[in-house]
Amino acid sequence: MTLLFVSFIAGALTVLAPCILPLLPVVIGSSVGSRSKATPFIVIGSLALSILLFTYLLKASTAFIAIPQYVWGYISGGILVLFGLVLIFPKLWEIVPFTAKAGVGANKLVGEGYQKKSIWGDVMIGAALGPVFSSCSPTYFVILATVLPASFLLGTVYLLAYIAGLVMVLSLIAVLGQGLTSKLQFVANSNGWVKRGIGALFLIVGLFIVTGFDKKLETWVLDQGYLDGVLDFEQQLLSETEEKNDSSISGESIAVPEALALNFPETDFSRADARLESAISGGPPKDGIPAIDEPSFVPLSDFDRPDSVQAIVLVGENVTKVYPYNILTWHEIVNDEFEGTPVAITFCPLCGSAIVFNRTLPNGTVSTFGVSGSLLESNMIMYDRETENLWQQSTGKTLAGSFHPAELALESFQHLTLGEVREAYPDALVLSEDTSYVRDYGSNPYAGYESNNRFAFEPSNVDRTFDPKAIMVVFRVDGETFAAPWLALREAGSAEIEKDDVAYKLLVLENGEVGITDNEGNIFPFYFEMWFSVAVQHTDTLTIINP
Repeated sequence: MTLLFVSFIAGALTVLAPCILPLLPVVIGSSVGSRSKATPFIVIGSLALSILLFTYLLKASTAFIAIPQYVWGYISGGILVLFGLVLIFPKLWEIVPFTAKAGVGANKLVGEGYQKKSIWGDVMIGAALGPVFSSCSPTYFVILATVLPASFLLGTVYLLAYIAGLVMVLSLIAVLGQGLTSKLQFVANSNGWVKRGIGALFLIVGLFIVTGFDKKLETWVLDQGYLDGVLDFEQQLLSETEEKNDSSISGESIAVPEALALNFPETDFSRADARLESAISGGPPKDGIPAIDEPSFVPLSDFDRPDSVQAIVLVGENVTKVYPYNILTWHEIVNDEFEGTPVAITFCPLCGSAIVFNRTLPNGTVSTFGVSGSLLESNMIMYDRETENLWQQSTGKTLAGSFHPAELALESFQHLTLGEVREAYPDALVLSEDTSYVRDYGSNPYAGYESNNRFAFEPSNVDRTFDPKAIMVVFRVDGETFAAPWLALREAGSAEIEKDDVAYKLLVLENGEVGITDNEGNIFPFYFEMWFSVAVQHTDTLTIINP
């Protein structure tokens, strides 16, 4: 809500730079001899389109970088603070080195377009005006501060608000001409009280975002009911699936989080887990973290990474496949086949959950999976591309969609280091780093995260029975979840527990592989996950196994 207002104001202010405003009637004003009545609106339309396309290009480029939401908060708030300071102290903008060069080049294009005296000349003028404006005023950086951290569709809403403010003032000038321009001079005056007052507003908003106070303020406003009418109107503008629907579990209506509602208009939110209300955007939009759909593999001997790199390993009768964490951290999902079985190799770096699912949906069709861009309790929410049901990666259960409630089948795998794989399976195939995506697979965007006590996205509860980020071995039996600390289990070599007259045994082999069986010889698939995530996901059905 706040950023929508900020975006609109920034668009209007873009036109009111003191070095631009006096020239606008000459460039687009129909009152000074334009070639036709359509001329100013061709210029305005091409300007709006160029801003739209350029911003989308920048937005797409950020999808290649996994940036936690709290970092975006600092970036977004920092830009707004700087913009506020520039409005209060306008001479600060003059010392930015690139602005003069950008303005000279763009003004040259404006001149060439004006001389052409044709429709393409008008288009050239509009396309070139963006750099001219930005060289005089930093307002475009405000829209970057609002668009880049948001989901694709939410960012589009902010961008359109910015363009609406820009087009509104441009259209008024085009129609009313020089008379309006002279009346707006007091607003455009860099040293005037209007600009400085707006600058102070942006400064305060930026500080609120950096400190997180904006969220507390918005929560207080919502709690007081001051925005009920506005929210009701917004809800009507969303697609039919964005309405509050009855949960098939709780029987209560849930409010679909904005990022999910905008990114998944085809999802049936009338069937949803009530916990979905707590889902938040992780920063990147839907598929902003791209799953690998066509994996290629290289011999283990050709994979030049250290022995310490951890990996998900599928061990079969005829082949062993290895999916290293240094690749999974950047993609989180690999859609593959293993000895005829469609599998999704999944890894959420925020909660250390390494899980392999069968890609067969409850209706029998096989789908690929993608990263939704949203999180629940700091855990990735996946979606299947066949039906766009939403699935929680930690549990494999549906959060919303036509299948809810349902659960994906687990597939067996091992969690080993490359050194252990080289020792036990020298002929293994390793997921190639030639993924067709530009990533630095030699670096970890979450470096140090697993060893410190901070969270990129704070879970609703942090259980201290174990170190919150300690890795656990987890398996499920008839709705009951069992978890054992991985390092303690490796050191002990085995562990046993009896539950409802059934004895379960966990055994760790010398090569690091794990096996879980019961006293009847049944074998159970398992997965790995940080303790805080296990505890927050399984509050009622969790049994701890201490080796």
